[in-house]
Amino acid sequence: MPLIVWDSPLKTPPPCCIFLAMESRGGRIPGLLFHRPVGILPRSMDALLDIRNLEVRLALREGVVRAVNGVCLQLSPRRTLGLVGESGCGKSMAAKAILRILPPRGSIASGEIWLAPREADGSPVDLAQLPANGKAMRRIRGSDISMIFQEPMSSLSPVHTAGNQIAEAVRLHQSVTRAQAIDRAVEMLGLAGVPHPEQRVNAYSHELSGGLRQRVMIAMALCCRPRLLIADEPTTALDVTVQGQILTLIRRLQQEFSMAVLMITHDMGVVAETADEVAVMYLGRIAEHAPNAALFARPRHPYTVGLLESVPRLGQDRTKRLHAIPGHVPGPFEVIAGCPFHPRCSQRIKGVCDTGEAPKLREFEAGHHVACHLYPAKEGAA
Repeated sequence: MPLIVWDSPLKTPPPCCIFLAMESRGGRIPGLLFHRPVGILPRSMDALLDIRNLEVRLALREGVVRAVNGVCLQLSPRRTLGLVGESGCGKSMAAKAILRILPPRGSIASGEIWLAPREADGSPVDLAQLPANGKAMRRIRGSDISMIFQEPMSSLSPVHTAGNQIAEAVRLHQSVTRAQAIDRAVEMLGLAGVPHPEQRVNAYSHELSGGLRQRVMIAMALCCRPRLLIADEPTTALDVTVQGQILTLIRRLQQEFSMAVLMITHDMGVVAETADEVAVMYLGRIAEHAPNAALFARPRHPYTVGLLESVPRLGQDRTKRLHAIPGHVPGPFEVIAGCPFHPRCSQRIKGVCDTGEAPKLREFEAGHHVACHLYPAKEGAA
């Protein structure tokens, strides 16, 4: 549990304290008092995935890159969370940390990634504590959590057919024969909207168009009916018509399989169309987290406002330049005091935003969390 025991001598606990029962190997210990640190979202009892203060580091020759800094996210079954931000902000690295497929020089420095059990009487598991190549983690990949990677041409094997690659995933997690696995591959290709799946099952990746390759990736990711699908830029390099088809397909299969979806993108239009909730990332941190309608109607963080103002709109005067966020994204080894966005922020407060630690993610309105000094925490919130 991402909580610490409250050991203050104060007679009356502060409002950020909560009572919980702590599980131990010997059973439950009721009535213990814990303190929830500022910046952690309240734990949802029905959360499928609960990420707590996740930090990912890349140890490079030039120095250490803090790719993910204290990220807290929750995903519920049958819900879609959109994770949006500029390229290099840590979206894909956070997703790879969930599946424990970080690059060789990457590691989880701290944090917890709790996955809910399949059975009601089971216990949640902290993925961050599992060996990346252990049997437990290998069982979870594909069967509980699957991922659609950014570029299917580089993700699919060029020397194996689409059917063989899907069948391999099926046989890793299910006790079936090769013939049964191929039949399952044909079935999944059909569900993914691949025309003539009984023929395409024998096709190689170079024989397929970009849209068909992405459908093969979706079929492979969903062949074992996972509870969580991580879609990392699933519409990259696809034309607008095919993009719409892929997003519609993901929504249909989400409803059919009752799964949660983590939609990673830099396209605000994709987020507006698909997500129930939106988390905006900047330099490895969550800048704003809110329900979809609230974020697009009332964005709070200056970075979120800048992203939305830079989106072209129908009827907009074409003679005017699109809004651009001033400045540039800091380098990977650059350490910024205070709010990481303050060098580019037009609303920064001198002596507040540029000193000390980065602002914590606080609840400004019901369900609307912002990491910005301009918005104090809602009264009574942690």
